[in-house]
Order: sequence, then C-alpha cells, then structure tokens
Amino acid sequence: MKIKIVLTILISLSLVGCATTLTQQAMNVRDAVANTVSNCKFIGTVSGTSGWGNLAASVGIKSAKNQARNKAAQLGANRIVWTSIQGGYSPYVSGNAYECK
Repeated sequence: MKIKIVLTILISLSLVGCATTLTQQAMNVRDAVANTVSNCKFIGTVSGTSGWGNLAASVGIKSAKNQARNKAAQLGANRIVWTSIQGGYSPYVSGNAYECK
C-alpha cells in the first residue's frame, strides 16, 4: 500500500516537472475576455500543444497554455483571449494576443 502511494506521488511530480514553464516576461500575460480588449492592439494568434494528455490532461492543458503564453510574450503581448482549448490525448490551445496599455 505504501509503495502505491509513493509511486503515485513520484509520477505526479514527474508530470508537473515536464510541463512547459513560463518565462519571466510571460508571467505578465494575463487571460482576458473579448470585450475587455476592445481598446487594445491585436498582436497575433498564438497556440500551444502538449504531449501530456488523457489521464494527465490538466497538466497538458496547463503546459499548452504556458507555451502559448510564452509565444504571446515574445510578440510583446500582455493579454490573451483563448479561442480554443482542447484536452484529450494531445492537448491544444489557441488564442488571440493583445497589447493593452
């Protein structure tokens, strides 16, 4: 029984460790909704994917969002409006990146 608990913890930690991490700049890219970016400059469309799906879908979606957020930050954006979030076996997200003052 103790072995199962230890293995579960180790597997969980390894999954989190493999997720895409945010860059320092990407930490400033915030989620937004369409009506809050009407006075912002559209920068471009960004997307992200992850190999962590199925049972680890929440880790996979977070990793894919982090990847897209990193791309948005590289473009100079500070807001992102998610247009698609798909879980499953191969999580995928896409969104529109904006620069808001």
